[in-house]
Amino acid sequence: MRFSEYFYLAFTSLKEKRGRAIGAIIGVTIAVLALSLALGIGESFQKTFVEQLQRTIAANSIIVTGGYTGGFSDADIAYFKRIPGVKDAFGLATTTGVTITSSGEQPVTLVAIDPQRLPDFLGVSDMRQVVAEGSTQPSGLGVLVSYNLWSDPNTGQRILDVGSPLVVRIKSKSIQLVVSGLMVQSSSMMGGSVGPPSGTAYIYMDPSTYFTYVSNTRNYAAVIILVGDLSRLDQITKEVRAVAPPGSNIISAASMVSQFTALVGALETFIGLVSAVGMGVTALWIFDSTTISVVQRTKEIGILKALGYTSLDVLIIFLLEAIIISTIGIVIGLSLALILSMFVKIPMFTLQIGLTLTPSVVALSSLLPLFMNALAAYIPSRRGASLNPVEALRYE
Repeated sequence: MRFSEYFYLAFTSLKEKRGRAIGAIIGVTIAVLALSLALGIGESFQKTFVEQLQRTIAANSIIVTGGYTGGFSDADIAYFKRIPGVKDAFGLATTTGVTITSSGEQPVTLVAIDPQRLPDFLGVSDMRQVVAEGSTQPSGLGVLVSYNLWSDPNTGQRILDVGSPLVVRIKSKSIQLVVSGLMVQSSSMMGGSVGPPSGTAYIYMDPSTYFTYVSNTRNYAAVIILVGDLSRLDQITKEVRAVAPPGSNIISAASMVSQFTALVGALETFIGLVSAVGMGVTALWIFDSTTISVVQRTKEIGILKALGYTSLDVLIIFLLEAIIISTIGIVIGLSLALILSMFVKIPMFTLQIGLTLTPSVVALSSLLPLFMNALAAYIPSRRGASLNPVEALRYE
């Protein structure tokens, strides 16, 4: 038989039982849409998060935090710089405090960092990308303030200007700073330029000012090590661990990305399995529909075999019915997913997560329901194809 004949007989049968066929198509559509949405959002989240992470924490960096001594000294940083393959290393000192503005008290985090290394920390090539007005570097008592400190989060009105005095209370003492730069609002996951209305704002200041007015000891809470040769990243990480003070935590940005990718992959697999439950229900529908069709068309099967159709021909006709239903449902489901991918954005933290339909997502969302439905239809189809033509013709 030619394929066109198989298709004609299968399609004619579906038209006769179009009520069950439409129900099965709707089931396949919902299953495909659910699976593609779940996997597509997972792919988008992974891609967006990794991009943000790599922009914020340079992919060629190693971050050292902790230590039983309570921080890192300039001598520790000098040790890190001498490790072969290390391009540079710089310290990061932080503390929390409270500042009073026209909108009331607001918690702040003071970050002391070498002004020349601030772009590396914020993940930008030019500070003008993150500074809206004023100086691009903190100097002396002049500081850079995050967007949610100089702009009222509720009204959007400006609270501070370049040159405005800024009093920060840290424990039992207060220091007076001057706003020298206003930072833009962005979706950076570090740097504090974005935050909810109750979130902590950030103040970036020069380390010399920090250790003069804020901290009496020149200790850094963290050290960021920039690696010159990424091929030696693992070896450099081991050497950093060897010379770091006891109790230090060593974090490689590249390993963070790798671990996160593995985590999202496992999550996508779990979501896919949950979505597969819906496909299982659809497959049961296909199984039931095919079983009923075989029983109702027993005499027709006998006639086909009497006309010279083989058992394989009959099997192909029934399987083709399931494949046609699945294909229509897959096309509709993926089309809806494609339309949703153009408009749907899910806010997550400070990110906007869309729907990414990669080739792997499309392939899995298409082939999985097609395989499951074909398998579900195979069992009753094989039973119908093996009927004896004489007994089938006698069936009432």
